[in-house]
Amino acid sequence: MLEIKPIHPQFHLEVLPAAQLETIRSATLHILEHVGVHFPSERALRVFIEHKAQVDVESQIVRLSPELVTEALSHAPRSYVLSGRAGGTDLVLDGTNSYFGTDGCGTETVDLKTGERRPSCKEDVAQMARVADSLSSVAFYWPMVSARDYGRLAPLHELDASFNNTVKHVQTETVMGEKPARYAVRMGEVIAGDRETMRDRPPFSVLICTIAPLGQDPDGIEAGMVYAESGIPVGFMAMPNMGATAPATPAGALAIGNAEVVSAMVLMQLVAPGAPVFHSLLASVMDPRSADYVVGIPAKFLCNAAAVQMAHDWGVPTLAGAFGMGGTEPATWQLGRDSFYTALLVPLAGADIVTGGGMLEASTVLVPEQIIFDDEIYHMHRILAEGIDVSAETLALDVIAAVGPRGHFLTQEHTRRHVRSTWIPELTHPRRPLDGGPVPSIRSRARSRFESILAEHQPEPLPELARAELRVILDAAARELSS
Repeated sequence: MLEIKPIHPQFHLEVLPAAQLETIRSATLHILEHVGVHFPSERALRVFIEHKAQVDVESQIVRLSPELVTEALSHAPRSYVLSGRAGGTDLVLDGTNSYFGTDGCGTETVDLKTGERRPSCKEDVAQMARVADSLSSVAFYWPMVSARDYGRLAPLHELDASFNNTVKHVQTETVMGEKPARYAVRMGEVIAGDRETMRDRPPFSVLICTIAPLGQDPDGIEAGMVYAESGIPVGFMAMPNMGATAPATPAGALAIGNAEVVSAMVLMQLVAPGAPVFHSLLASVMDPRSADYVVGIPAKFLCNAAAVQMAHDWGVPTLAGAFGMGGTEPATWQLGRDSFYTALLVPLAGADIVTGGGMLEASTVLVPEQIIFDDEIYHMHRILAEGIDVSAETLALDVIAAVGPRGHFLTQEHTRRHVRSTWIPELTHPRRPLDGGPVPSIRSRARSRFESILAEHQPEPLPELARAELRVILDAAARELSS
């Protein structure tokens, strides 16, 4: 039976004291009012003009008053549901749990059979969806790589491969542009059954990246307005790079990234008041010696956690980033170190949804077995965040009295009952072969588990009618968008 095990933290982390959180909020409002954000969309500019924003049509710079920002975001829901298509797959974003998902959208795959690096394809998206469907650590699925074998239609085929290979909620970060978005919405209606059900129980959601510094992507904004009007949850992710596309300080990066995200969420509320939106900010740092993109440093880890507080300060859910996707190989010291900080800090900070699992090289390369390592890291952090259960049952005073001094607990029924529920990480604590032979390497064991899932796990299939309707939509998109 499919099971999702979210992280339910029993203690909480605040990176930003209340005074600092208010200072960043004030700085964000200052940027929005006096500096502005670039919106390269005629429709978006018209919407802002209608709502009395200060708009320079020639430069496409929009400036927003604090009153307009506050009023618009007052309509954004703090809580809503991301739905799957099977029982037990609904994700309630109410601040109670942190739900983790995969990472995406890479462009290369290390082939499972040959070990060679190659361009990613639709079958990779489908294969990883099947594996993600089986893992209790994965609550929602990002298409992990691009369906590069489908050219301009790749984003819609990534959705198709995902819907056909997992019953869990799907989140796309690639279906951009007004026309592709409308096809994606039609696909969502097929999965949900009809338009109204899709609004109540959206089977997919969308993440749109802003353009640092202080810019919006034209296709992203055009698509976002379509999704907002259709009731599809849409989030915006700022990715400020300290020293390059943001000030070389965490506070400056948080303020400028916050302005990008907030301005986009405001637009969604002006287009469709009450539209479900979410906030995301993943900072990075420019290496001053090489200008490389650096993700595995304390400044980023702190920004990831601080961004969770900032999202909730605006009264919306948040998507946070986790895991050590900056490494080049699975099972390395670097990945273990970076994953510890990110995958533990953000749920303790209260992140609603979290992405990052299964990818390497700054989320560009898929090494299939990496998702098995991240699954184990996730469950380690899930148990850490849930803390210690102290109750009459767990204190076991009657059992202690029965055993007494210098006895042992091996024969106690209490021991038999509880020892089975003690989670032991299989990759780092493998069972010894019965024949006394050597234990395979940790990467071999991860690969073996991955291959077993592929061989044994079959997600609940879509009904044939739904599959046929998806093919019709893809054919129609091919005729319109490929011309």
